Amino acid sequence: MFTKLLPAIAITALLFSCGANEKKTETPAAAMQHHDSTAVQKPDFTMVHFDLDKDLSCGMPVKAGVEDTAHYKGKVYGFCAKECKEDFLKDPEAALAKK
Repeated sequence: MFTKLLPAIAITALLFSCGANEKKTETPAAAMQHHDSTAVQKPDFTMVHFDLDKDLSCGMPVKAGVEDTAHYKGKVYGFCAKECKEDFLKDPEAALAKK
């Protein structure tokens, strides 16, 4: 009888142990729900040296405010909005040619 129970116990233990090793990660949205929304801080780019003093997509001066950055060919470029960065990343060489 013990020989019939042993495989059932082993399978049950295996099934329960599979989920124990999984890392539980939260999505950024779920993680934000745990924090007060007023405590969200914007990144501080005041100490960053940008290669250009203008947003390559819209031409806005980076000293007016940087919301996002992109690293391209060893240089750092600042952008006033995520959309400007995405526009630059579609064709960085064309954007740099316009500067």
